[in-house]
Amino acid sequence: MIKEVIVIIVCILFSHNLLAKNYEQVALIAVSSQYDETKISKIKSTLEKANYLVTTKYLNQVVSDFGYVNTDEERAKNLINALKDKQIDIIWFVKGGGGGINLLPYLYKVKNKLTIVNPKLVVGFSDVTAIHTFINEELGWKSMHGVVASYNEEIIPNDGEKPIINDLEPLPDILSITQNGIQYENIEPLNKQARKDIAGELRGGNLTLITSLFSTRFEPNLKNKVLIIEDVGVSFRQLDRTLHQLLYKKEFDIKGIIFGQFYPLDPRDEQRLMYKSVIKRFAEQVNKPVYYYPFIGHGRKNKPVLLGNNVTIKCDNKSAYCTLSQPGITTKN
Repeated sequence: MIKEVIVIIVCILFSHNLLAKNYEQVALIAVSSQYDETKISKIKSTLEKANYLVTTKYLNQVVSDFGYVNTDEERAKNLINALKDKQIDIIWFVKGGGGGINLLPYLYKVKNKLTIVNPKLVVGFSDVTAIHTFINEELGWKSMHGVVASYNEEIIPNDGEKPIINDLEPLPDILSITQNGIQYENIEPLNKQARKDIAGELRGGNLTLITSLFSTRFEPNLKNKVLIIEDVGVSFRQLDRTLHQLLYKKEFDIKGIIFGQFYPLDPRDEQRLMYKSVIKRFAEQVNKPVYYYPFIGHGRKNKPVLLGNNVTIKCDNKSAYCTLSQPGITTKN
């Protein structure tokens, strides 16, 4: 009898881990600004064509006075239930926007319950940065900074006329990335410190969200981490001011900083130059390695990276650029 029970338990655990390794069970969710409900059917079918199994049971939109998908309490409840769902491998956010940071007190309240559930891979960016921070910092899970379900090449075909956020970025092959990791060339070092190889845990996301957590009880520990940041809708002067906030920070003992896209979606040459000049000036002032890779963020492209996972940046003296690489991730932390 005891042997039979052990066999059953082993079979259950094996089948559950096998499912998690496949990274195919997707829960669509939205915890920020309201989304276009008419697009959900297309999003679901698009993900299913990519061999994902999709549920929409955690989508519950009753637009609030602030234009969020629901009240803070209801949005938090949906997210927590999705995080606890044993059948789900991936939690893919439909959209960013605003309001995600409001859910942090609710998440911290159930932190102990979440630490014992099987890790999920959270996918999204922009306002999802607040959720990434909690996932990486408090649960120790890896997560994917990448396209949201409603903005990507498969959902928004490029007609060649009007640029749209992430319209040139395909859906990430999550199974391949989790198994094999990623590697990007053409990472530009912006100061002499950046010519040396660095390695550390990758954290970050949207700069506005990250700085909003500074000097709060939710501020993440970035010591010895590699920080990746991007933003949208900030002028070069606003960016300069925020970067001085980093310069003046009392504790900023990080391994290095990677800048994604900050210039507008359809920039003029002088705009690209201006934003990069602000970033280069910061690189000259901060005594940390600083890199530039404007293919992550709110641009037409948005290359996926694994937050909470190790990252290595290596530079070849024979090349003007460096290489960023991350290993795959395991199902257990």
